[in-house]
Amino acid sequence: MLSRYVGDRAFYRRVFQVAIPIIIQVGITNFVSLLDNIMVGQVGTLPMSGVSIVNQLIFVFNLCIFGASSGAGIFTAQFHGRGDAEGVRHTFRFKFLICAALSLGAGVLFFLCGDSLIGLYLTGEGDAADAASVLIYGREYLTVMLWGLLPFAICNAYASTLKESGETFVPMAAGVAAVAVNLVLNYVLIRAMGMTGAALATIISQGVSCVWVVA
Repeated sequence: MLSRYVGDRAFYRRVFQVAIPIIIQVGITNFVSLLDNIMVGQVGTLPMSGVSIVNQLIFVFNLCIFGASSGAGIFTAQFHGRGDAEGVRHTFRFKFLICAALSLGAGVLFFLCGDSLIGLYLTGEGDAADAASVLIYGREYLTVMLWGLLPFAICNAYASTLKESGETFVPMAAGVAAVAVNLVLNYVLIRAMGMTGAALATIISQGVSCVWVVA
């Protein structure tokens, strides 16, 4: 009776081989933003607040990229499963184009409306001078982070296609490399440039991850 609901050992071994690297890679991707928040906290509370707000906005963008890639990824897995390489290429092209379009749209939105979006988090009671400082810090951080939207999106389009084709180690390794680069550069650049250094470190780490996955 139990065998009707529980697969054999080979099935679970295959599932874990695919799932565990994906879990690690997704966790690492989200850890990069948390790392910025923690390390910028050494500069001061107000800069950390600005970085935290901007990272929440960037997180919404990341969710949009993830949703677009995952939607098309259902078909990628099906095409790969039946050996249809042309179908896999079609779904990859769709993911590449939609991710590029989302990056462009998000970049324009953040560039034109960044102050208003950050200001949504600064309403209510509180010190007006502190709110103004957080807005300035957030704007400064967001301006640099805009350059990382496209590399993140392209990396996600490639990485999702690899994972849906059964190759999960490369995206995980790229994520680990990105965190290592971000950690080292945060330590160096935050001391030299403050929160701008944290943003620059994140962009460089995303570039490393993108190049790794694409290559």
